[in-house]
Amino acid sequence: MSSCKDPSLPSGVHFLLVVIVLMITAAIWAPLLWGEEFGWRSYLQIRLFSNNPVLAAVATGIIWGVWHYPINLRGYNYPDRPLLGLVLFPLLTICLSIILGWLRSKSESIWPACLAHAGTGIVGSSVVGYLFMSPDSISRGHLEVLAWIPLVVLSAWIVLTGRLNPE
Repeated sequence: MSSCKDPSLPSGVHFLLVVIVLMITAAIWAPLLWGEEFGWRSYLQIRLFSNNPVLAAVATGIIWGVWHYPINLRGYNYPDRPLLGLVLFPLLTICLSIILGWLRSKSESIWPACLAHAGTGIVGSSVVGYLFMSPDSISRGHLEVLAWIPLVVLSAWIVLTGRLNPE
């Protein structure tokens, strides 16, 4: 990350600027993801296994991950190992379906899911994939797995505490 720092900026300002830029970028991207989130969360996920929201989130996550197979085969998310991406990406979309479905359900709006979808994509590809990586370091796809840790923890918390279940 030192290559991205401007030595003329006071300590901590660079990080704050990065956070502000990422937040603005997520806000810009959120409306662009409305169609995708409407389809997955507001249409499919609430209709699949309507009596079992966890199963609905898992099924939606699998379908969502498989839907992205063509771009993963072209190396979009896992450029060094596109076949591994066919396994890893659906696992990621299952976690995201749990989280985004919970946001959509509790807010009764698609917009928090759109913003969270944009935010995870931006953090996953920008921060983890680029800012902390030098050209000779491990691949972007492997480094993005580090971004999964909070997603796995949050999705497990949502499921284990019954937060996806109707009240």
